[in-house]
Amino acid sequence: MIELLKELNLSRFLCFDLETTGLNPAGDAVIEFAAVLFENGKPAERLAFLCNPGQPISPEVEDLTGITTAMLTGCQPFEKHLGELLEFLGDEPLVGHNIGFDLGFLKSYCRRHREFKRHRINNLTYDTLLLAQAFYFYLPNHRLSTVSDYCGLSTENAHRAAADALNSGRIFLQLIPEVLKYSLDTLQQINYVLKDTDDPNKWIYQNAAKRVLLTKSLGPGKKPKINWQAPGNLYGTSPKDKDSAAGAMSEADLDSFFDQKGLLAERLTNFEMRTQQHVMAQLVFEALSGGKSAVIEAGTGVGKTLAYLIPSILWQNQSRPNHARIVIASNTKTLQEQIFYKEIPFVHDKLNLNFKSALLKGRSNYICLTRWNQFLADIENKLHITNRSAIIPIIIWLVHTKTGDIAENSGFRIRQNPYIWNEIVSEPGYCTTSVCQKYNGCFLGNIRFQAGGADLIVANHSLLLSDAASDSAVLPPYDVVIIDEAHNLEKNSYNYFSSRINLQMLLSKLNMVYNASPVERGLLIDALQLLSQYKKISQIESYILQLKDHINDLNLTAGIFYKSVYQSSLQKLHNNRGYALKQRYKRFKEEFPSLETESRTFIYELDTTVTALRELVLRIDHLVSDLPEGFDELRLRFTNIIAELEEYLSTLRTIEASADDTLIFWYEVKVNGNEYGVEFASTPLDISETLYKKLIKEKKTTILTSATMRIADSFDYILERTGISRLGNKNFFYDTVGSPFDYAHQMRFITYHREKGSSETATLSRLIIDLANHFNRGIMALFTSYSALEQVYRNIRTEFQKLGVTLLAQGIGGSQTTLLDQFRQEKASVLLGTSSFWEGVDVVGDSLEILIISKLPFPVPSEPIIEANVEKLRLAGGNPFNEYYVPESVLKFRQGIGRLIRSKNDKGVVINLDDRIDKKAYGQFFKQSIPVEALTITDLMSLNREIELFFNT
Repeated sequence: MIELLKELNLSRFLCFDLETTGLNPAGDAVIEFAAVLFENGKPAERLAFLCNPGQPISPEVEDLTGITTAMLTGCQPFEKHLGELLEFLGDEPLVGHNIGFDLGFLKSYCRRHREFKRHRINNLTYDTLLLAQAFYFYLPNHRLSTVSDYCGLSTENAHRAAADALNSGRIFLQLIPEVLKYSLDTLQQINYVLKDTDDPNKWIYQNAAKRVLLTKSLGPGKKPKINWQAPGNLYGTSPKDKDSAAGAMSEADLDSFFDQKGLLAERLTNFEMRTQQHVMAQLVFEALSGGKSAVIEAGTGVGKTLAYLIPSILWQNQSRPNHARIVIASNTKTLQEQIFYKEIPFVHDKLNLNFKSALLKGRSNYICLTRWNQFLADIENKLHITNRSAIIPIIIWLVHTKTGDIAENSGFRIRQNPYIWNEIVSEPGYCTTSVCQKYNGCFLGNIRFQAGGADLIVANHSLLLSDAASDSAVLPPYDVVIIDEAHNLEKNSYNYFSSRINLQMLLSKLNMVYNASPVERGLLIDALQLLSQYKKISQIESYILQLKDHINDLNLTAGIFYKSVYQSSLQKLHNNRGYALKQRYKRFKEEFPSLETESRTFIYELDTTVTALRELVLRIDHLVSDLPEGFDELRLRFTNIIAELEEYLSTLRTIEASADDTLIFWYEVKVNGNEYGVEFASTPLDISETLYKKLIKEKKTTILTSATMRIADSFDYILERTGISRLGNKNFFYDTVGSPFDYAHQMRFITYHREKGSSETATLSRLIIDLANHFNRGIMALFTSYSALEQVYRNIRTEFQKLGVTLLAQGIGGSQTTLLDQFRQEKASVLLGTSSFWEGVDVVGDSLEILIISKLPFPVPSEPIIEANVEKLRLAGGNPFNEYYVPESVLKFRQGIGRLIRSKNDKGVVINLDDRIDKKAYGQFFKQSIPVEALTITDLMSLNREIELFFNT
């Protein structure tokens, strides 16, 4: 390693880190600095100090760093240390994790203080964040703590400058060999992309390329070995003899798998006989063999994936040659990947059931190699030098990926770089056509071709609904669909079948046609370059010049329209008490009476631009008889963008006219936003009819399954809302399969009535503190509003610091995944969460033993979809509260309490603070959905006694 560092001019380098009061170098202050000098790969010298920022430290920063205002009393401000700090840095190469942030603060301090105003920090720099995003692209995120964990480094004292600086250096030393694993071609491609940029790592790439050239360490075509196994999206093989039928399937076939001495018991480690799983498998078999649809509620712990997979494959194999392809669709990516990467290999390999399966996602998940290579070839025009570092993770990932699914690559930050992804993502007319023949149809074309021969396709709700909306143009033909997590189907359908438009969406499309800044680029410029050799180019040039003017005018007009909407909404936004506005309307003209001119002008100019683009393509075809190579593809790109602009125009017209009473119309305005924070949307009012006509009616068998589908003991609500009831009673059935868990011994449900005169948040705050004080157990509190969560967090934070108990809160201190990981790892911690924590959260064991329901989760009445459904029920003479609000709340309530018991060894208490469950008539529906008897306790002492008694028995 010493010789390697010497070759790379890294025998000495210095790692440093700052902790600050905020993110703004101009207004925030440094509270801690640390630097570590590495010599020959070993820490040699250190410099570290705390700094007084001259301002209070926020609770969030205190929680993150562990540095309190009291700790900084008597410390000097950061600027007093600048002299010794700059002397220590010297001219050594500097290393940091997101080094631009730390350098930004350092340079800002130098500029603000006369003594150092002329000082220039011109050291070579290296950024371990950018390196980790590229060479550890497969990590879930690239925070320093995550990368440190991955590299086997301690994360104790994370977010303290000394520990972070030391870990940055050690990570850097582990990343250097990773860079050198790659071929000269790959490194030269990186150097080509980073030419003329200020990327902090370009020196290591240049030196690495020189070293690889000299050592010839990796020849072309060889893949470097990394600590990541590229997932595939195909698995298994179909039976060889597809033309022979094996005879009718019987229940005995199922018994041979699910009985106490069946194949599952023989092949599955730690197998437990679950009668409920066998029953569900029989129900699935009954639906398939009878050509009927089914709705099956399967309690937590049933093992429903195997309960529908095994009978499906058995039925399919025994019904050849006319077997039906089966699509399985889940709501979450987690379950989709569990089905494909865990359950399917087990069923195929261990149970000897032959079938071919494919994992499919929507087109927007896949990179197109044709577009990617075009993008690279024209990178000087396509991507500004300040943004080029963003694509290095793509270069490295493409060396390894088998699927081209960008979800594998968290190093490429797609949300921060939508323009880049729009330039390289698979588009209609590319990967599934001859355009991408050079790359064998790229990734999407290949998997769609392979899926055509698959017996089983694992999709998600979004792709399933996309196929339904496009009249089966996305998925291969199929007759059977099994929809898991089906309680989300209606909500996802509203989202999927909605149409949305905003300013950014339009500008991104127009920028693809023409963008003048920082250099002229886009389809118009590409067309001029391709046609530059033709004599009649002047006629095309003049028309393109007009089109540029059209697009510039449209940019201004669209901005004026959305800005006018924003300004007219300011009063409503103000009245919304700091929350984003989501406003339903029936007629655009009534909601925005003063914007008729702006909306009409917007529609006219967009229509004019679309027409002009169509005309341009026709003129080129007419004027140029022998079109140059590459124009067919350019025409395809024009066709695609014209289609997208036409769709935008159609949505704009529908929203502006708002004359279709079968649609729900609304607009959204972000807090502290501008014209870019405005979005219009519409969606079908009767989504059940859409689901029935587009999906359910077309299939021989549709199976809906979930752990939460009933309201009390009735399926009526879910049958009506999903549209499956329209099949008629003869064509479908529904049933319940209970949970194998012993809830009577594993769970207590207690409603705790708050003290009189005490607010909800005050009662909840006192309760959480008391529980944390008395019980050394993991606690999760579920909220229905983020404002209540924030209030409780502020109320209890100081007390938790005194108790030494970890307090985690959604929106404070990390993503949901990060919070859950920390909650699982730090026993007896407390987690506060809102809507996304009510379902899909799986915390097994003693990390979660007390679950608090702050309020019954009723829908928000002002939500446009909810408001429209309520109005529809009221106009029909129904009771919206009992027929809509209560069922929706019960389903979410059941999901919430389902977070507690996730295995047969779990044990825990649910504490409900909403006394309406006892005092209101509708409370019975909630009580009937609880798997144990509901207790009521009115004082804290009795509550603690009951909890203690439960855990001790």
